[in-house]
Amino acid sequence: MTILKSNNPKLAKKMKFKYLTGFLITNLYRLLRVFPNSDPIMGFVLPCAKNEKWWKAPLFAFATIFVFDIFTSGIGAWTWATASTYATIAFAFHFYMKKRKSSLITFISIGTLGTLIFDFLTGPIMSTFLFKQPFLVTLVLQIPFTIMHTLSAIFAIVLITPLLDPTIAKEVSGYYSTFTNSLKNWKLQL
Repeated sequence: MTILKSNNPKLAKKMKFKYLTGFLITNLYRLLRVFPNSDPIMGFVLPCAKNEKWWKAPLFAFATIFVFDIFTSGIGAWTWATASTYATIAFAFHFYMKKRKSSLITFISIGTLGTLIFDFLTGPIMSTFLFKQPFLVTLVLQIPFTIMHTLSAIFAIVLITPLLDPTIAKEVSGYYSTFTNSLKNWKLQL
C-alpha cells in the first residue's frame, strides 16, 4: 500500500506526478459538487506539507482553488482571499508537521483545525469586510457550512493520506487487519 517511495522505478516515476494527479482529481471532484462544500484539498495538503518541500503544499492549495475559480466563477477578490488563506494554512502545516510523527489522528486533528481556521477567516471575517455582512449573522450561518466542510475534510484525510504517506498507509493497514481478524473471530464464535 505504500506508494510514496518505491524500489520499483516505474512506480517511482509515476508517483513524481502524484500531486499533479491529486490537483486534477480534486478539481474534478469539486466540479461534480458531490455535496455542498465538499473538497478533498486537505487530504492532499497534509501529506504534502509533511513529506515534501516547504513550497509544495501552499502551491497545491493555492493553485487548486485559483484554477478551479478560473473555470467556474472567474477570478475576483474572493479567489485571492480563499486561495491565499488556504496556502498560508498549508505553509504553517509544513513547519508544524515536520516536527510531528505521522499518524491518522494527528492528520485528522490538524486537518480539522485547519478547516476551522479557513472557514472562520473566509466566512465571518472576510464576508464582513468584502461583502459588508454583519459578523454575528455570518458566524451563525457559517456553522452548518463548516460542519459539512470539516466532515468532508476528515473523509478526504482518511481516504487520501494513506496513499501519500507511508506511515499512515502502515497504520491504516494495521486497522484493516485488526478489523478483518475481529470479523473472522466473530464468525467463529457464532
